[in-house]
Amino acid sequence: MAVTLFMRIPELTVARYDGLIVGLELDANPPAGLIFHVATESVGSVNILEAWQTSQAAESFIENRLRDALLAHGVKDPLAYRIEPMHNLFAPDIDMIARIGGFSHPAGLARSALAS
Repeated sequence: MAVTLFMRIPELTVARYDGLIVGLELDANPPAGLIFHVATESVGSVNILEAWQTSQAAESFIENRLRDALLAHGVKDPLAYRIEPMHNLFAPDIDMIARIGGFSHPAGLARSALAS
């Protein structure tokens, strides 16, 4: 069953998030089961929403790749997250993903792609 993964990472700045994404090499080595990843900038944190094919795939990514990557990027607090069953996914303009960029990249590039 598909699930959503919600994370709020207070110690992570947008600049460190960009470095984290580059270091995770999501393009070259995407984690098994990841459907999509969205990050937002909030006051004092980065918030992440992901959709996964299964909760086991999400947990595996957290334990085997994400925790160590966060430590390497200065996040010392334990990672707080929640995984919930996905009830619905609605994308009325699925082609927008291709226009935004269907790959991981720093936020500045994403904003440039949106403006195009």
